[in-house]
Amino acid sequence: MTSPEPEAPRDDFEDEPRRHSRHDWRDLEKNPIVVWAKAIALGVADTAKDMVEAGREGARDAMDEGWERFDRKTKHRRE
Repeated sequence: MTSPEPEAPRDDFEDEPRRHSRHDWRDLEKNPIVVWAKAIALGVADTAKDMVEAGREGARDAMDEGWERFDRKTKHRRE
């Protein structure tokens, strides 16, 4: 049994798959940790906006209810 012939050296290296360098983690668009962190941050921001809006709506309702009680007690209509 004979060993296979060694391949001839190639001049074109473009056909080889791209090797990962040490600095690939700096490509933030492809870094899975950054993608997850961004998704979490955006989710927290959306939740916070929803909570603030709900709080404002509740405050408006409470203010209207307070004025209605005032109107019933004093019988003075606000303008």
